[in-house]
Amino acid sequence: MSNLVPAFYEWLSKMEENRMACGVILASCKNFSAESLELVKRDMEAQLADTMTMHFAHDKSKNILGILLEQKKLADTHFYALQVKDYLLGRKLLTGGLLIASFPESSRSSAQMLMRMIQEMKDASELGSITVYEQHAANREQEPASILLVNQDETVNEFLRIYLQRKGYQVTVAHDGMDGMEKFREAAYDLVITDLNLPVVSGYQLMEKIRHLGQEAMSKIMVLTDKRLEEDVQKSFALGASDYITKPFSPVELEARVKRLIS
Repeated sequence: MSNLVPAFYEWLSKMEENRMACGVILASCKNFSAESLELVKRDMEAQLADTMTMHFAHDKSKNILGILLEQKKLADTHFYALQVKDYLLGRKLLTGGLLIASFPESSRSSAQMLMRMIQEMKDASELGSITVYEQHAANREQEPASILLVNQDETVNEFLRIYLQRKGYQVTVAHDGMDGMEKFREAAYDLVITDLNLPVVSGYQLMEKIRHLGQEAMSKIMVLTDKRLEEDVQKSFALGASDYITKPFSPVELEARVKRLIS
C-alpha cells in the first residue's frame, strides 16, 4: 500500500464525509528527497496559495509525488497540472508523466480513486505527458464492488467466492493473513472479510495493519469466524471491524450485511 493514502487520510476522510470536490495530481519523481518535497511545497504554495489550499506527499518507494487540490474539479486540476509539470521539469525533478483526476467527477470514492491512480502509475509514460484518469458516471455505476476474502478454509472460500461473484461482486481470495496483507497492499478493496484464526498472521494482526495504514475508513472490515467470546467481538470492533458474523452463517444474511457495508 502506498504511503500517499495514509498521508492524505484525514483530508480524504473529510472529502468522503462532506462530498467535497478535490483534484488529484500524481507525478513521477525519482531521487526525490525530503528537501525536494519542502522546496516544491514552498514554491507551489507561494505561486498558487491565493487560489486554493494544497496538500503534498511523496512516496519514495513508488517514486510518486502526490498533490491534492481542495475543491477543484477536473478542468481546474488539469490547468494546475500544467503549472506543476513546468515547475518540476524546470527543477529536473520530473522523470515521467502526470496522472490527474477529481472527486467526485472521476470516481464514487476519493480513497479508491487515489489507490487505483497509484496502481496505474506503474505504467511507464512519456516525460511531461498529462493523462486524465476518469470513469464516466455510467461506468462507475456498473463497476463491481471489490471484496478481499481472507480465510484458510478452502470450502468456505470457494462457496463465498462463487456466491458473491454471482451477486455481482469482484472477489479476491487470500489463504492466510500474510497473503491477505500482500493482496491488500497491491489493490484497493471496498470490503475485507477475514477470519480471526489465520496461519502466519492472525486476523487481529491483519486488522491492526489495515488500521496502521489508515485504511479502515476506506476499506470496510467484516469478521467471519467461529469465535463467539465477547472479548473477541470487542477486540475486533476496537481494531476497526464494522461487522462480526459467527459460523455457521446464513449466506443470505451475510450478503445483506455486505451490501449494507459497501453501500
